[in-house]
Amino acid sequence: MDQADLPFERFESLLAAHPSVEHVELQGEGESLLHPRFFDMVKALRERNIKVSIITNGSLISEAHAAQLVALGIEKVSVSMESAESETFRQIRGGKLEKVIAGLSALVSEKKKQQSLRPIIGLSITVLRDTQDHLPGIIALYKKLGLDGGVTLQPLSTMPLYEKNYPDGLRRQVLSDHEVDDLWVRVRMHKELRQIQKQKDKLRVDSFYDELLSGFQPGSRRCPWLEQGLYVNHQGTATACCMIKDTERFRLGVIGQDSPQQIQAERAALAAELKKGVLPAPCTGCELGRFALMNRWQLFAFAMGGVLRRYSPRAVWRRLRPQKPKVRLPLLPPTAS
Repeated sequence: MDQADLPFERFESLLAAHPSVEHVELQGEGESLLHPRFFDMVKALRERNIKVSIITNGSLISEAHAAQLVALGIEKVSVSMESAESETFRQIRGGKLEKVIAGLSALVSEKKKQQSLRPIIGLSITVLRDTQDHLPGIIALYKKLGLDGGVTLQPLSTMPLYEKNYPDGLRRQVLSDHEVDDLWVRVRMHKELRQIQKQKDKLRVDSFYDELLSGFQPGSRRCPWLEQGLYVNHQGTATACCMIKDTERFRLGVIGQDSPQQIQAERAALAAELKKGVLPAPCTGCELGRFALMNRWQLFAFAMGGVLRRYSPRAVWRRLRPQKPKVRLPLLPPTAS
């Protein structure tokens, strides 16, 4: 997948073309804070009273960056990770967990210094086959650092262009269908995660995804992305959501070339297809799309299957005799020195 910075001029033209935008999530295939004009983008959005959320790997949150993130009134900073074990983190991401912890600590301290509720700070966890048992360590780190933005989990994406580009080590980490179902049931039933979510909700600060997904109902044949969202990459190409990377086949249009009305009409056509009970081709492999099309009996079977597997003798025995989580490393190919 092509990676580059979004030109600031293109960013400004996007804002001009869509004056009704309410909330922007600055994210992509790279690190948000590496963009040379990242803070200019945030300022431009805030000057228009547009809410801003970001996702980052956390390694570049210096004290100076932390001060700006707080002062600009960003709604939420999500930090992505797969494990709270230093060596596992290094093998997966190639960086140092200690650096991320230092960045998170700086952001928490700066919030206290400026006496600001924002940004709320959360962790975004991509669950791999060999890190399914790493959640307790991540929750412990969340609490130790005094974070407040919640913990979100999602499986490694199986959408075609993502999976196509996975190296062999990462491809082996894709969860099976049953493991994905068990993950959702586990999240729903996890006592500590529910407590963390309740504490976050009391703050009444919503991230981009909080607002986007707030009305989603499984079985509704509706997707919030197809009704309220839009993803624009560095080339100005618009797709229906952030997970659709095949912009040659599935683009809705190009900002500056196609009118907002044309782009919205293309998006509405996908929504109409989903409403008929058909998963649009761009949405292949999407968990939201899968749940949107489930009927009542499929939802019941999904829930019961997850519960039965969770309380099977094997699963109960495993929880009673926990072992140190193991990971087959490395997940990524070695880089040239």
